[in-house]
Amino acid sequence: MSAPPPDGFPLPVGLAPVESVERPEDALIAAAQQGDVRAFEALLLAHEGKVLRVLRFLGVSSADREDVAQEVFVRVFRHLGGFRPGRPFGAWIYRITVNAAHDWRLHKAPGMEDLWSASAESVCAPDPDPEQAAEAESLRRQLEQGLRSLSERERSVFVLRELEGLETVEVARALGITTITVRRHLGRARDHLRRLLHPVERSPGKAGSSE
Repeated sequence: MSAPPPDGFPLPVGLAPVESVERPEDALIAAAQQGDVRAFEALLLAHEGKVLRVLRFLGVSSADREDVAQEVFVRVFRHLGGFRPGRPFGAWIYRITVNAAHDWRLHKAPGMEDLWSASAESVCAPDPDPEQAAEAESLRRQLEQGLRSLSERERSVFVLRELEGLETVEVARALGITTITVRRHLGRARDHLRRLLHPVERSPGKAGSSE
């Protein structure tokens, strides 16, 4: 059973800004493993936005996203001592994030709000063209609906590879699978989303023809 966090354990989500610690990430990790709370905070601040974004695309509702992110960082704290220097820290956090999202889906209450309801986050520039903004919003909703229709593995692979920009080998490390498996699931996800977002139009002569 893991020991409870020591006094001063930071609240990861919504942290007040701390003075930046100008040290390489490996040095921050080493310091955090020795109990340096400020180093641990700096690590969380560096990855918080990515964690929240991945949770969103993995289907965690806006109402629960920060709670699940909090759980991610608690797990990071508990297992940081076992992290081996030299391994990709970001990929390690992605794996914890994917697992936390999976656990949330297993235990979420029935009747919870739609996982893919429109969030308050906006990617539009100030005073966007109304027509372009509507088109972008429609495409975003279609993409999120498409992600929801993928299998859990396909969704995780697509989010990390295409939306987060990880290399294939990094996705494989984050999910604990082979690069071949990554490519297989990525191909399936791409094909499914391509068909969904760009359906083949039926020929006018065949549509509804009874002749």
